[in-house]
Amino acid sequence: MTDQHASDHDAVAEHDPVTHMDAHTAISDDDHGHAEGSLGPIDWGAWGLAILGGASGVLVLLCFWVALN
Repeated sequence: MTDQHASDHDAVAEHDPVTHMDAHTAISDDDHGHAEGSLGPIDWGAWGLAILGGASGVLVLLCFWVALN
C-alpha cells in the first residue's frame, strides 16, 4: 500500500518563491537562454514583396471606394 499524503518537501516547494531555474542560473543569463545578436541579415526580397502586397491591397480598397461613390 502506498502513502497518499504530501511530503514535507512538497509543502516547502509549494511556498518557496525561488524556482529551480532561479537557483541554477547566473544573473547575466537572459530569461529564455538566447544568445545576443542572433538575428540574421534583412531579407530585402521578402520585405519588397510584403510592401508590394500591402500596396496592392490599398489599390483594391481604393478601387472599391471609387466604384461605390
